[in-house]
Amino acid sequence: MASTRFDAHRPRVGIVPCVLLAVLLAWLPLAESATTTPAVGTAKNAIGTLLVIHSDGIEERLRGQGTLVLYEGDVLSTSADSRALIELRDGTWVGFDFATRARLLSRWEKGKGDTRILRLEIGTLWIKTGSNAKPLEVETPVASAAAIIESGGKIEFMIATLDDGNSMLSVIDGVVPFGTAFGTCPIKPSTVSYAVQGKKCTKAEALDTKRAAAWTAKLAKGREAMAAAPLPTFWPPPDTSTHQVIPRELLVDGSAKPTTLAALAAKMEKALNRTGYSSPGYYAVPGGFAMLTQLERIHPDATPFPADQRWKIKVDPASLSSFNLSAYLKALLGKDAGVFRVIAFVFTAEPIVSDNVKPVMDEAKHWVEQGGKALPGSYAAQPFSADMVCTALIYEFEIPTHGAPGRQRKPSEHNGQEHLRAARILQALGG
Repeated sequence: MASTRFDAHRPRVGIVPCVLLAVLLAWLPLAESATTTPAVGTAKNAIGTLLVIHSDGIEERLRGQGTLVLYEGDVLSTSADSRALIELRDGTWVGFDFATRARLLSRWEKGKGDTRILRLEIGTLWIKTGSNAKPLEVETPVASAAAIIESGGKIEFMIATLDDGNSMLSVIDGVVPFGTAFGTCPIKPSTVSYAVQGKKCTKAEALDTKRAAAWTAKLAKGREAMAAAPLPTFWPPPDTSTHQVIPRELLVDGSAKPTTLAALAAKMEKALNRTGYSSPGYYAVPGGFAMLTQLERIHPDATPFPADQRWKIKVDPASLSSFNLSAYLKALLGKDAGVFRVIAFVFTAEPIVSDNVKPVMDEAKHWVEQGGKALPGSYAAQPFSADMVCTALIYEFEIPTHGAPGRQRKPSEHNGQEHLRAARILQALGG
C-alpha cells in the first residue's frame, strides 16, 4: 500500500484552519489502527460456501479451495448444505459442519500468553492440532473444551451444540478437559461426554471414532488435493457485471503449430503490461485457467485513471493535481467515491455459468494477490484446443458516496467490448 507523502510539492491547504487539520491528522492514525486486527489463520476449503464477516462488517466468501485470510474477531458460518475447513497460524485444522457458526477470539493471561478461542454459537466443529499447536479453547453456551498440548502431542476432537441447548464433546485422540460452571472432566480418546445446563459433564461413554469423524473425510481430501494443486480455483465464477468473448484470431499466431497455454498466457501478460497492468493472478478453472487483473479505478467512460490514482481506493492527498478542500479531506479520511473494475480472462471449453453470488468489492481487491504468480508447468504444455474459448468477465464496482462500502454495478453501463477497448486490451492484442 502506498504511503502518504508530505513534502514541499504537496498542495497548500490555504484557508483550512490549522487546528482542524491538526485534529484530523492526529485522529487518522488512531482510526486506522482501530481497524487493524491480526491475521489468525486462513480458510482453505469449502464444500458449498463459507461466509466470513470481519469485525468491520465486510463480508467475504470462500467457495471451493482457496486462501481467504482470517482475522481476530471474524465470524465464520456455513449454511445447511455447506462445510468448510480453516487452518490456524499454528497449524491447527478446524472443520465446520453443516449450519455452524463460530467467532475467532483470543485471551491473554500473564505467564500464559495468548490462548486462541473459538466461540461456537451453533453447529459442530472438528479440531485437529499439530505438534506446534498453541493453547486452544472452544466455548459453547454451556461449556468449554481445552486441548492439553504436550510436547509433540496431537489432539483431535469434535464439539457440538445440541438442539436442547446442551453440548457434546467427542474425543478422537488425546485428552480434552470438558468444563462447566460446576466442574471439569478430562475426556479420554474414543469417548463422548455431554454438558448440561446447571450440571457437571456426564460420565464419558464409548465412541466409534471412525463414524464420528466420517464427515471430515471429504474436507481432508480437499485439503490434500489443495496442497497438491498448483493453483487456487476460480470456479464457478461470481456473478459478472458484463462479459465479452475475445476472438480466437487475436490469441493465436495462425501457424500450423498448436498454441500452448504457456504461449497464450505469455501473450496475454504482454498485452496487459502494455496497457499498464502489473502481473495478473492465476487461477484454475475446469480444463484451463483464469488470469485476473488488480482492482483499478476507472472514469465513467470506462477508461482507467492516471497511473498515480489508478490502483488506489483511497487517493493520497499529495497526489491531487489541483487542490480542493472537500476532495483533500475525503482523500485524507477514507475511501473516495468512484467506479472500479476487475477483469478475469477465463480460458476453458466448459460453459461459464455464474453461481449467482454477487462479488464483494473488498474481496475482489485481493483476488490478484491470492492467485498464482505464474502459470504452473503442469498447465504450460497443454494445447489451446479448438473448443477452448477466452471470455473476459468484467466485475464493475462503485463507492456511491465518500466512506460508503463498495457495491457491484450490474448491469454495467458499458458492454464487455467497450470495457476492453477503454482499457486498450483489445488494441494491445491487435484488435
